[in-house]
Amino acid sequence: MSEVLRKSDKNIVELNSGSGKIFIAPGLQGRVFCSLGSELIHRFDDKLASRPHPEEFNNIGGNSLWPAPEGGDFAFNYLPGSGWLVQKGINSDCPGVTRSDKTSAVVEKEIVLKNRKGVSAGIRFVRDVRIKDISSVLSGYELEGIAYCTEDSLEMLEPRSPSEFMIGAWSLEQFPLHDGIIAFGRLSCPAAGCVNDDFYGDASARMAYDSNIFTFKLGGADRLQIGIKKSFGPQLIGSYDKSRSLLIIRRTVLQDGVYFNIADNDQKRGPFSAADAYSIFNGGALGFYELETIAPMIVENGLVKGSRLPSETLILRGEANKLAAFLNSSEIMVSSDLIIN
Repeated sequence: MSEVLRKSDKNIVELNSGSGKIFIAPGLQGRVFCSLGSELIHRFDDKLASRPHPEEFNNIGGNSLWPAPEGGDFAFNYLPGSGWLVQKGINSDCPGVTRSDKTSAVVEKEIVLKNRKGVSAGIRFVRDVRIKDISSVLSGYELEGIAYCTEDSLEMLEPRSPSEFMIGAWSLEQFPLHDGIIAFGRLSCPAAGCVNDDFYGDASARMAYDSNIFTFKLGGADRLQIGIKKSFGPQLIGSYDKSRSLLIIRRTVLQDGVYFNIADNDQKRGPFSAADAYSIFNGGALGFYELETIAPMIVENGLVKGSRLPSETLILRGEANKLAAFLNSSEIMVSSDLIIN
């Protein structure tokens, strides 16, 4: 699998983790990919990676770091007088590796981002990727697995007033999509009403709630997205792909700071009409889905200083009954009856 990725990035960093590898690709904008054995778990568009488009969005896959919000008055994906776009600092600028060893790697770059208000700022983009030891999980449940942690940060080199500039670190992790995948999440309070549905369409027919758990049926041709409100105390999100015998869990910690609406639209009710800490994207005809973690904006002494996002990704593969046992465990505390059938 490393050979496939290395064709597009000769400087890729490989870290051994559990039953597979973690790949950090500085030549692919600092994206992270994982493999279990010889199978690449993430979506990877090798043709686009080898021949990136000079102007259009190079949606290569993996786990990428983006700036939020996507839409609204402070959008980074709608500049003054433009349609949807991805700016050069995110789409094509590549970071350098500033540190690497057997268990971790750091990549960083300095970029300039402009928002829909026309305000620009210099940003230091940093990804600190570390493997996580899950040997106890693998032995206790007879599962294959890998896990890693990221500390993503978007640091303002030129602090701005929050009335003219907003930013949140946003990790979008892409996986191949097909019918039958179930996404889910666990919250610290009853889950009904936890969803920000200010995105592409109405996902309510695909949603179900049971105490502090929600499920979201993925697949089909429709593009759908939900945000998970910070006020409901979300603790994790995940997905179960029966056809690949794959269980994926993503987590971040809720922080002090300013959470806001990340939605890709005009946000007519304003940037604080929601406060998203997680998001799940069903790409429909695009052929992929995303499990996303989101950090708040840091404001100090009346100025925006940036955003810091700690995240954890756990990927397990095995027999359905073994994955069900893990879901039911004190580690996850999600009823397998809601996910695995």
